[in-house]
Amino acid sequence: MAKQNNSINILVFSKTDGYRHESISAGLKALNEITIEQNWEMYATEDSTYFTTENLQKFDVLIFLSTIGNILNENQQKEIEQFVENGKSILTIHSGTITEDNWGWYQQAMQAKFVGHPPTQMGKMIVENNTHPTTKMFPSEGWEINEEWYSFDRNPRAKVIVLTSADESTYNVDDNGWFEGAKQRMGDHPLIWYRKMGKGVVYQSALGHTPEMYSNPIYRAHITACIQWLPKK
Repeated sequence: MAKQNNSINILVFSKTDGYRHESISAGLKALNEITIEQNWEMYATEDSTYFTTENLQKFDVLIFLSTIGNILNENQQKEIEQFVENGKSILTIHSGTITEDNWGWYQQAMQAKFVGHPPTQMGKMIVENNTHPTTKMFPSEGWEINEEWYSFDRNPRAKVIVLTSADESTYNVDDNGWFEGAKQRMGDHPLIWYRKMGKGVVYQSALGHTPEMYSNPIYRAHITACIQWLPKK
């Protein structure tokens, strides 16, 4: 994979262990279209053995696209740790907080784990930073969307940079019929955040549940901006 001037090389990983989002195919299609539009390079795989030093050195950004479960062995985890610590970045799309819950380094980066969500419904996302390159495309008054509103076991705000949060008053946050006993109401409820890890960044965006989201021009602008910003952060 030859790197062109101003090009970004993207590795997309969409392996799952357990539930699999039907939107993965739409996400791959959108990422491929964005790659072509931007004159970038993209390689997509669900083969975790691909994570070697030789392979990872070709890429600028690793995207976890709706990954779920424990899908990497210890050696593969260490390769990714080195990839980020040495200055590259990870972008997790939608379900990064349901991925690798036994990997200490990754959980340190996430600072929160998924606990549940109500049925997919309309709600409003609060844009806390409308000047950041990755969130400035969202309406400053808040973005009303049909989404699967994730809740987390703790508020990561003290240890991460929060860019957006959920307005719990705009959707039925307490409907936990699918996750009995889960405390989905958080009050202060971050949705998009990132954390510096060594010289690199792990960026967590909880949006992207529905296939339709990947056709939304605002969401596509968000994903595009994330990929553009992460190598420069």
